[in-house]
Amino acid sequence: MGSDAGSENGSGWSMKRISLYLGPLLFILCLLIPNDAAMNEAAQAAGIGLAAGPKFGLGVLLWTATWWVFETTSLGLAALVPPILFSLVGLMAWKDTLAPFMDPLIWVIMVGFVFAKSFQVWGLDKRVALTLASISKTRNPMLAAFFVACLPVFLLTITGSMTAATSIVYGFVIAFLLRQGFKQGSRYGSATMLALGQAATAGSLLFLTSTTTNLIGKKTVLEATGVNLTFVDWFYIGTVHAVIGLFLTWFVVYRVIKPEVKELPFDSSTLKKELKELGPITRGELMTIGVLVFTLILWLVPGLTANLAVDNKGLEPVATLLAKVLPEAAPAAIAMFLFPLLKGGGGRPLLKWDETLSVINWDIIFLVGGGITLGLGLMRSGFSNWIGIIFKGFMGTAPSEFVIFAASALIGFLLSYPASNTGAASVACPLAVSLSAAAGINPIAPVLGAAIATTIPSTLPSTTPAMAIAYSSGYVKMRDMIKVGVVADIIRFILLIVIGLPLIKWFLAMKGIA
Repeated sequence: MGSDAGSENGSGWSMKRISLYLGPLLFILCLLIPNDAAMNEAAQAAGIGLAAGPKFGLGVLLWTATWWVFETTSLGLAALVPPILFSLVGLMAWKDTLAPFMDPLIWVIMVGFVFAKSFQVWGLDKRVALTLASISKTRNPMLAAFFVACLPVFLLTITGSMTAATSIVYGFVIAFLLRQGFKQGSRYGSATMLALGQAATAGSLLFLTSTTTNLIGKKTVLEATGVNLTFVDWFYIGTVHAVIGLFLTWFVVYRVIKPEVKELPFDSSTLKKELKELGPITRGELMTIGVLVFTLILWLVPGLTANLAVDNKGLEPVATLLAKVLPEAAPAAIAMFLFPLLKGGGGRPLLKWDETLSVINWDIIFLVGGGITLGLGLMRSGFSNWIGIIFKGFMGTAPSEFVIFAASALIGFLLSYPASNTGAASVACPLAVSLSAAAGINPIAPVLGAAIATTIPSTLPSTTPAMAIAYSSGYVKMRDMIKVGVVADIIRFILLIVIGLPLIKWFLAMKGIA
């Protein structure tokens, strides 16, 4: 605290103040890197006339990441660095760099804040928190968090969106923490919100349709080999990693950030008594539940139909229509439209329009938008191609199947930090095919390894929407997110490398695919 205060008064050099200059300095140093053949090839592959594009993208990445990691400025303000720099040099048009700041994904994040506010206004948050806490029947902080935060959000990824799942559970977790007396700044609060984000991130591998990266992997495999991975097939591959990820990240979070208490303040009997004292459920609570259930159904139907259509071609037209009419942003927009119109009791709307607007954390909205722009810019600048070319050079002339698998996974893993998961998979999966073809091996395992690896990163709020939502709660400190993310990401990636190839090869043998 003293260091930060000193820096604001102009005395002393805190890391925050140093990073203010470090970010632009790293950007300039990147521009001074001499162009080489790999860089020129990457720029040409990206279809740009700027040979310095890849190192320009690297510079933008380092500047933005430095300001995010050290919280040099507001995260949303730092998120404006990519659109400004990529637009000024003409790598992207202004309309393309600014469009992600109102990306459909952002509507899902916004509605999470709105639901949380309505829960609070009508007291539903307290009722749900008391119910969840009493059902878990444990005062162990770690176990309680698993049943209140981790397991619900993990299972709700059936909606086909980790963002939607996190948005739903977010308000309940905050209510649980407040009811147990944990305010912002508590270690347990920080750990529990991080566990929420980590569980949602792990849940993205639960079903074939849980995240776009899984579908990119499926599509790439189909185009490269003609093998059509079904919804059931995914249970042998992705679901295994999802379940491991759920328990692993839950354990890691509470080992890295140890709660300040050994037992929760209130036991289940006390909580049940308080729940009874709340009295019958009110109209406002019922209406809020109604909007939540309605929104959840709209989120579920397209995903469930897509799951059924994987093995039932007759449902493909319906699944395609629902995906077009009800993308994940549509239910969010409809819910936000309903809150000010529906009456909760005493003539009061569920939420006044100004309440709806004021509750949204715009810093997080800008962070997500800037993160999407950064990922698009890195692909457009040739940076992503540059990474792939560098990896090809390191693998030698006759790489083994394991080396190809590990390299493909590592490329997807590394690209997911600066880019979106979808963007990383769009680059890494086709690259895995080309690496496999050059080595003369079946590309299925490398492609799936790359796709799975893109879902692992969770070190910064910008890596996944789930982590951004967790950070927006105010409970999570950036240093805690980085510490947990580094440990969890590395362990999950190592496990992918260790068990990923044998698991996929066993699956292929079972299916009779050479």
